[in-house]
Amino acid sequence: MSVFRKIFLFCVLMIPLAAGAVERTPFTHTGLPVLYIDTEGGAAIESKEVRIAAQLRIQDADGREVPEPLACTVKGRGNTTWRWPKKPYRLRLADDVPLLGMPAHRDWVLLANFCDRTLMRNLLAMKVSSLTSLDWTPRCVPVELVINGKHLGQYLLSESVAVGPDRLNLAPGGYLLESDFHFDNEVQWEDYHGSSSYLFCGIPFAVKYPPAKELTPERETFIKKYVKDAAAALYGKDFADPEKGYAAYLDIDSFVDYWLVFNIMGNSELRHPGSVYMHLDEGGKLKAGPCWDFDWCLTKNALRTAGTLNKRAFWYGRLFKDPAFCAKVRARFMELLPELRRIPEEIDNYKAKFAASAQLNFALWNPARDRWENKGLLVNGDENLSFEDAVTQLRATYISRLDLLENNL
Repeated sequence: MSVFRKIFLFCVLMIPLAAGAVERTPFTHTGLPVLYIDTEGGAAIESKEVRIAAQLRIQDADGREVPEPLACTVKGRGNTTWRWPKKPYRLRLADDVPLLGMPAHRDWVLLANFCDRTLMRNLLAMKVSSLTSLDWTPRCVPVELVINGKHLGQYLLSESVAVGPDRLNLAPGGYLLESDFHFDNEVQWEDYHGSSSYLFCGIPFAVKYPPAKELTPERETFIKKYVKDAAAALYGKDFADPEKGYAAYLDIDSFVDYWLVFNIMGNSELRHPGSVYMHLDEGGKLKAGPCWDFDWCLTKNALRTAGTLNKRAFWYGRLFKDPAFCAKVRARFMELLPELRRIPEEIDNYKAKFAASAQLNFALWNPARDRWENKGLLVNGDENLSFEDAVTQLRATYISRLDLLENNL
């Protein structure tokens, strides 16, 4: 980097956002975009419920900033991740604005990836998901985050799971559902078919869209009945019948692709379940997706499952009783395999791209502290490795997952 370039970047980092704004702390340019968030009066972000007024400036990877600050609010997000030292956040812009090449929207999230020594698990999962036929996969961009002048390390700026023309595009009569063991939504219930978390007798379901205040009693009754009828057909005596069984209610191709993403990435969240999404468009069948929450995956333990991870999870224990479904899974995996074999190249590219960023991030945060929220055990198992060794292990684990699935589906 030239002397002029270094001086330019230092000056850009020190430009105040507005009168009374906090002074920016300069840090080494890592080659990633930088998000600067200055809250009103320098207020701390301490709640997942209270939104703090703020301004957002963005500096792209080449050091160019957006001309004007963007008005926004910011608050905390996440469940377990909110309790960790490196906090995730939710951004809401005053207007729909495109960010770093992603389509315009008001709502965005900043994923902390605290427990991920490689800083790329969520990123890779979304790449794998984008290779499938799932209706929508959240786009995301790695960034450096600075809040009130303090550099907080590398984050993943991501589209939030939301319904809209440039996100999950549903008709006005559609539904977005979530199954999550935290069971903390306004409209939620349990269905007693399938495999669920140890916390529940049945599978938890919740309506994420439409919002609770817009969900009429008639629509609530409809979606609860649809899920109940779908599960009853799946676990009924004619479950494999294309007209009487689960195929009358479920979009099979989406459930195949959804399962494959989880199993390629070695993510066991289907078994809890946690952050498991489905959607139903007006007049259509229930579809799986979008994919979300993959910061706990591709662990060495995933190699012990011989390709059978999640085969008994959720509704899949019953689906895999149908030879036709098993054949679809095998055929679809083999169809995707050539593209999936190229993912290690992406891992190599991110390893080089993240080198400077990882050094700064892990000088700030120790991901091994995730054991505090995991009964004293490490989450991914590589938290005490160097960034380079963790990425090498991740790469090898990914390749082994493909081999195991190829040989065991």
